[in-house]
Amino acid sequence: LMKAYLILEDGHVFEGVSFGAEKEVISEFVFNTSMTGYTEILTDPSYAGQSVVMTYPLIGNYGVSYKDQEAAHPFVEGFVVHELSRLGSNFRMNMNLNDYMIENNIPGIQGVDTRAITKIIRQHGCMNGMITTQKYNLDEVLDKIKAFKVEGVVQRCTCDAPYKLGRGDFHVALYDFGAK
Repeated sequence: LMKAYLILEDGHVFEGVSFGAEKEVISEFVFNTSMTGYTEILTDPSYAGQSVVMTYPLIGNYGVSYKDQEAAHPFVEGFVVHELSRLGSNFRMNMNLNDYMIENNIPGIQGVDTRAITKIIRQHGCMNGMITTQKYNLDEVLDKIKAFKVEGVVQRCTCDAPYKLGRGDFHVALYDFGAK
């Protein structure tokens, strides 16, 4: 198991264990209090440019089903959980959460106090942070974290062309400004 660190722009550092893709990411950090629906959260375009902290203590226990995706691919930058279930158990499952995150190049950290992180974010608002497995100089990375700006998410989330869903007698046009 590889050590990982979550560093928030206010100087809080949380030590845990890496999962998913082995890469460093700087993004905005937000939280989600859902007990289920992590596949939907990972693929929700409204999370583009952000890393999500899950407050529910065990994530990954039913694996990932492609049918639960809200988009064709994930949009989150990083994923933070208290405990990752390495084995998924669900007849609809296509793969476990760790493999899905590796396949989609999303780093994660587990074994951290997600509720403490959530309290910080709730009190101060979403803030920038970093997930890394590298040794770091806190002053240097804090400058880098504070300088981060979320950019280009509209282009990443916009479809290239109109598309049809299903068949029927009615035609409905949807301008997606965050439709779920």
